[in-house]
Amino acid sequence: MKWLKTFFWMVVFFFAIHFSIQNKDEVSLRYAIQNYQLFEVLKIPLFIVILCSVFLGTFIGGISDLYGRFKLKKTLRQNQKTIERLERELHSLRGPIFDLPSFLAKKNE
Repeated sequence: MKWLKTFFWMVVFFFAIHFSIQNKDEVSLRYAIQNYQLFEVLKIPLFIVILCSVFLGTFIGGISDLYGRFKLKKTLRQNQKTIERLERELHSLRGPIFDLPSFLAKKNE
């Protein structure tokens, strides 16, 4: 499986290099808000603009995914604590007299 991962990254790297070689023409970038120009004309190769855009999009998507995962973990922990609390309450209400049916009893193996 490790060789498959290595092969995949080699192919990605090859296509990135090939893409960069074919798109080395310079483009002019400007950014202005109304009449205030934040930076003058920057001339950089097209492949840098595209690869930086892809990287930035992937980074922002990764951050939002991490946020979602942490939120789900927090909800899972809260639900587990609630389940444990409710099980303790159920056990205290039943008392030692009542036993669980065989299909609900925990197996101690």
